[in-house]
Amino acid sequence: MEVKPSFTRGVFAGVIHDNLLFPYPASLDARNPGEAAVVRRLIGELERMDQSGIIDPAKFDEDECVSEEVIAEFARVGLLGLTIPKQYGGLELSATAYARVFERISITDPSLAVLVGVHCGLGSKAIVLYGNAEQKRRYLPMLARGETLAAYALTEPETGSDAQNLRTTAEQTKDGNRWILNGHKIWIGNAHRAGVIATFATTAVERRGETVMRSTAFIIRPDMPGFKVAGTVRKLGIRGSTQAELLYENLEVPADHVLGAVGKGFTVAVHVLNAGRLTLAAGCTSGAKRIVGEMATYAEKRVQFGHPLAHFEITQRKMAHLAAGAYACDAMLGVLASLADSSEADFSLEAACAKVFASDLIWEASDEMVQVAGGRGYVKPYPYERMLRDARINRIFEGANEVLRLFIALNGVQGPAESLKEVGTALRKPLRNLGLLSGFATSRVRSMLGGSASLDTKLHPRLDVHRNYLEKHVAELKSATDRAIMRHRSGIVDRQLILERLANMAIEMLATACVLSRTQSIIDKQGAGKSDRELALCDLFCVESGRRFSANRVMLGGSAETIDQGHRTVAGHLRKAGRYEVEDAILEP
Repeated sequence: MEVKPSFTRGVFAGVIHDNLLFPYPASLDARNPGEAAVVRRLIGELERMDQSGIIDPAKFDEDECVSEEVIAEFARVGLLGLTIPKQYGGLELSATAYARVFERISITDPSLAVLVGVHCGLGSKAIVLYGNAEQKRRYLPMLARGETLAAYALTEPETGSDAQNLRTTAEQTKDGNRWILNGHKIWIGNAHRAGVIATFATTAVERRGETVMRSTAFIIRPDMPGFKVAGTVRKLGIRGSTQAELLYENLEVPADHVLGAVGKGFTVAVHVLNAGRLTLAAGCTSGAKRIVGEMATYAEKRVQFGHPLAHFEITQRKMAHLAAGAYACDAMLGVLASLADSSEADFSLEAACAKVFASDLIWEASDEMVQVAGGRGYVKPYPYERMLRDARINRIFEGANEVLRLFIALNGVQGPAESLKEVGTALRKPLRNLGLLSGFATSRVRSMLGGSASLDTKLHPRLDVHRNYLEKHVAELKSATDRAIMRHRSGIVDRQLILERLANMAIEMLATACVLSRTQSIIDKQGAGKSDRELALCDLFCVESGRRFSANRVMLGGSAETIDQGHRTVAGHLRKAGRYEVEDAILEP
């Protein structure tokens, strides 16, 4: 198996892969002027629809639906063919270009972003990646033209998005002409109006002389006998998008509608979902930047106690902290998009880190926006309460952040733990189960792949202090990882609080390195003397990030076990009682 480097996996072993992040990727204009022009055209179309009132986020929210008029207009200008190859009528955008367009869609309306993400990034993408020539010829042109929407039906009530343990089954008829699917899918975006759906079911296959159950991907349509939309769900946010519940009751699927190979559905799910975190990070990044702007504008206009809110240091702290976080998100997005367009590295862990960081930030930003706006933040017609509601789903989409943190840490410790056989064996099961979330192929970290214990890239002297702390923190992460492995050995897979802290430390390292790379590129372009704004953002972020890193490191120290045992003890009492059962503080029981 080819071993590809990963910056995030490397830092767990004390290795910094400079070449993956430095120099910072060139702009899309420099790399592909033609594609940059397409992106600008699409952004212009979105701005036109915004200004003309075709796109009305408040109405989408109230109606809990995106109108057919908007979908038709998106199709007309090419926004439903973003990931589809040109030979089938699509735009065939690179990952970088797609991420930039998705950013603009997300700040136009998050519900529209969900609709496009499901159509372009999941449903259509599955056929692009795994469809055979006939399947592509039959379905991709109609999807590119927007004649119908695509959906992606994986999630189930009992097993969630675990493609290795699906309850939906598929049995082939004796004549081999059809597959009969039976099962239940939930939370399926676009499914109530989609004409083409990529879905998954378990099938019996032969492996080493034994019959085992493995996932298989299928293309299905609502006109196939046995297909049923059981209903749609009402949601806290992103209300303009629609998530449906599907029932397969002896659903008849032609044999030529298997997507990929029989028994290889897990691979399909892995690779389709892997790119999804890039676009989710892009949407969260643009959303966070927009909220920072909204906060600055509102705080300058709103006068309290004789001064604009922006005059007060507490408001300034909120604005500055969020701006620094948005700067880091932007820096990570540029690196991640470039890695996605390259075959030189495995970017799965970086995608998970960026998704966690960006989705946490937009939730914090939207919450603080409501706080700054006060009563106006809590009521309609002001948009702030909708921003908060729409932002909440991002920490759940494309893998809950808690699960992604475990995924990051388990993959990170796997390399340093390979010398301990029992640890490697213990890691295999959770890594296999979490593999759905990225498809990351575990492999040994080797310094020969271009990494070392130091950040060897030449940086401006103004950034040296941050370089020194980055190198120090990478060494500390390696030490913390080694101690955790040696102390807990195979039990590390169950020490989720420890894994969570290790993951948080790694996320901060990636974010800091991306910020340094981005800032250096700006200095190279315009000089340090003209980069005061960017250097201020860089300085603030690196200091705050370093403090978060240190807080997690301290929590891995001697007092950690006492605190963690306290968590387990209190949780044990709650689990046993099934409720909070301390007697009332005011009335006698």
